[in-house]
Amino acid sequence: MNISEGQKLIKSKEYAKALTYFLDFKKKNTNNTTIYFYLGLIYFEFNKFSKSIFYYNKFLKREPKSEAGLLNLAIAKQAIGKVEVAKELYLKIININHLNIRAYYGLYLLDINFLNNDLFKNLNEISKNKKLNLYQKGIIDFLFSKKAKINNENNKELEYLQNSHKNFFNSNQSYNLSAQFYYNQVISNFYNKLNIQQNDKINNEGLYPIFIIGLPRSGSTLIESILTSSKGNIISFGECNVFNVSILEQIGPKIYSEKFDNKKFKFIINKESLNKSILEKYSQYSDIKHERFVDKSLENFFNIELIRTIYPKAKFIHTYRNPMDSVISIYQSMLPELSWTHNIEDILSYMDNYYKVLIYFKSKYPEIIMDIKLEEFTEKSELLTKRLFDFCELDWSANILKFYKRKDLYSKTLSFNQIRSKVLKYNNKKYQSYFNLLTDYKNKYHWLNFND
Repeated sequence: MNISEGQKLIKSKEYAKALTYFLDFKKKNTNNTTIYFYLGLIYFEFNKFSKSIFYYNKFLKREPKSEAGLLNLAIAKQAIGKVEVAKELYLKIININHLNIRAYYGLYLLDINFLNNDLFKNLNEISKNKKLNLYQKGIIDFLFSKKAKINNENNKELEYLQNSHKNFFNSNQSYNLSAQFYYNQVISNFYNKLNIQQNDKINNEGLYPIFIIGLPRSGSTLIESILTSSKGNIISFGECNVFNVSILEQIGPKIYSEKFDNKKFKFIINKESLNKSILEKYSQYSDIKHERFVDKSLENFFNIELIRTIYPKAKFIHTYRNPMDSVISIYQSMLPELSWTHNIEDILSYMDNYYKVLIYFKSKYPEIIMDIKLEEFTEKSELLTKRLFDFCELDWSANILKFYKRKDLYSKTLSFNQIRSKVLKYNNKKYQSYFNLLTDYKNKYHWLNFND
């Protein structure tokens, strides 16, 4: 056994196999410290934060100055709301290595006032360092954009944002290009031409999963936190991307082949194989025998037909907001892993596919898709929460709206702070000064409503 084999499993997101591999490795080689690091990483992916933190601490006892170990521990603490502990860890990392740019970003996420302190000022000098890679440069430019925004320097803000997105995209271009190809050329063109190979071996009638779908920064984490506050002990698997990964296992070899022909491609999925793969991946997080669970993989709006085939009693919660606000909010966020978020045109193209797909499925299956508009929800949270729970066939109580007081609340998204407060009224003028970025596209995309 060797570390590299386990690393390959993690890289391919085969976390269940990776967990088994490293646990077996640990039994045979208790002196290999690196094992603890990867066990911490795997348990974090499974949302098992206490175990993740346990193994990171074990790793750091032997490697107390490991930047990677300290960083991952800080991120895990941040996810469960241990802000002060996370802050201390980020500062410790910077003290070890002042060029660890990810730690600066962590401090910003914890407290926006970081942009005004002396430590932030150091980034001006650090940005000149020729040893920085593209990802590091992307973070620095992103932080500079946030500083410019505070100072109302709109042109500077947009210039920094543009540079940031360019650096993020180029830092992992091979992945980004393949991801863009998958969504723009395959899924968006074949969602309504799916050929499902049926069989009689699947029975998921007893399961009632809830899928939260939509765009980033649309209130999905808020809805997830509210749903999992139900008395029914609903668990969430977060943004696990189980369906996308399982679908790609079947069609990936075809679509990524040099011989791929868009006109000849047939979107064929074997139902039994898909169900087996999905069951295996969900079981990494918890026992799939739970009648209720939440999957917050937002891109599942592409997969509604397949999900409905596997889980006939599935419900879909579509969270959304004013489309103009969505475009700008996504562009102003740091989402380097999403290939389509790095320029306005790509965001608009992705959103156009998103609207096209949703219109199709809402017309076909109106009874299983519920819309929740963020602006309306923040105004009428109690009324709409009751409607939400009725739609999902869950028992509602007044305590549901006190979800932010839960000790077990966690978030691995940018919303980890927002969900720890009451539902706040939506600011409908927040992005209006940026709408000039969209004027060139208003004739191309009819859903861009400048009068709304």
